[in-house]
Amino acid sequence: MIDPKINIRSKPTHSPQPESPIKDNAAIALADSAVQTRAYELYERGGRVNGRAEQDWYQAEANLRAIA
Repeated sequence: MIDPKINIRSKPTHSPQPESPIKDNAAIALADSAVQTRAYELYERGGRVNGRAEQDWYQAEANLRAIA
């Protein structure tokens, strides 16, 4: 016997999956490329001081987020 309290046609509760992981990886690579380019610009503007790569990377990420 079918229980009338159960709604068989309810929508799934999970969120949909992304279209393709390849597209997501391409977007990540493009973003990393943009950050890398900006970080190198910061390195050059800062007098090419070694040991600041991580700081330049985080600054580049922040700069790109601000203009996006």
